[in-house]
Amino acid sequence: MTKKTKFIITTTWILLTRSYDAYCTNQLTPDLSKEINPLVSVLSMTWTPLLLTLAILITYSIYTYYLTVFKTKNLLPTQRGFSLSNIIAFTYLGQKDSWTAILYKFPKDISRFNQYMGHIMTRCLVFVGFVSTAMWILINYTDYYEKFHSPTFIYLFIVFGCAWIIYKWNKEMFIQYLATSTDR
Repeated sequence: MTKKTKFIITTTWILLTRSYDAYCTNQLTPDLSKEINPLVSVLSMTWTPLLLTLAILITYSIYTYYLTVFKTKNLLPTQRGFSLSNIIAFTYLGQKDSWTAILYKFPKDISRFNQYMGHIMTRCLVFVGFVSTAMWILINYTDYYEKFHSPTFIYLFIVFGCAWIIYKWNKEMFIQYLATSTDR
C-alpha cells in the first residue's frame, strides 16, 4: 500500500467514525443530557464548543499524521545503551530519561511533539473509531446490547486499549532502535 493510499484510508476512517459518533450522539441525546464525554459531563460543553473542540483535535491529528507519513522525522537516539524506558522517554522528549518523565515533562522541540502525536493520536483515533462504531451499531441495531451497555466499560476499554497501543508502538520503536544500534 502506498503512503498516499494509507493516509487517505486512515484519514477517511477517522473522519467517518468521528462523524458517525457525533450523529448517533445527537440522535440519542440532542440536548447532551445523557452524554458522558468528559468535555460535556465535566466541562459542561454544549454542541457548538464540543464540535469545535473535536474538529480542532481531529484536524491536528490529521496534520500530525500527514507529517509522520510524508515528512518523517527519526525519533530514535543515535547513541547506544538505551533501555525500553529510556526509548519511551526519548521518542517523546528527545532526551534520555525514565518513561515516567512523559507524564510530567513536555518536549522542547514542537516538531518532535508533532511527530510523536502523529504516531500516537492517529492509532488511538483509529481504535476509538472501531470501538465507538461497534458500540453504536450494537445500540442501534440489536435488542440485547442495550441491557449490557456500560459507558464506564467503554471508556475503560478505550483508555486501556490506547495505553496498549502506545506501549506496542514504543516497543516497536525499541526493537527498531536495537536493530539499528547493533549495525553501528
